[in-house]
Amino acid sequence: MHDDDCFDKVNNVMHASWIFKPKYGKDIYEKVIMCFANEYLDWYSNGVGLNLIEIKNGYVEMQAMIDDPTCHEFFAEGCFKGRAISGREMTENMMVILIEAGVAWNVNEEDSDESPEYTMEDVEMCQVLEALSEPGTNIYSPWGTKCWVYPVGGNQPRTVDILDALLTLQVA
Repeated sequence: MHDDDCFDKVNNVMHASWIFKPKYGKDIYEKVIMCFANEYLDWYSNGVGLNLIEIKNGYVEMQAMIDDPTCHEFFAEGCFKGRAISGREMTENMMVILIEAGVAWNVNEEDSDESPEYTMEDVEMCQVLEALSEPGTNIYSPWGTKCWVYPVGGNQPRTVDILDALLTLQVA
């Protein structure tokens, strides 16, 4: 998904949304998401608000919002930091889930004499959500008349045009 697709040029705000079905309780998925978003993507420091809203049938909507147009350039869905995951983050923030899922990777993997040191570099938010999601479900990221669909544990993600479905909805 392109960041420009989430920008509301009329109201000068940016809004991005992901809908996923967690396999863990809120006490777990919230810790992992907040740690990744704020410590590795720097969302909080860069003015990105984050909400996790339980919707229906076990699904959760994760919303990211930026009200200040000067912060848009700092919004990223992928991590560029090469620092190691701390022991506190592994335990208190449950980042160990991302290590066990193979999302975080060991920078010392090729050197068996070194202790494992895990990093989130080059990891994207959708990979974090996939590790937290029920197998066989999808992660959805709607914007405008399109929806980006990411199959959990399966096929390639794709963008779906949802305009036809929207235009056939009957309200009355």
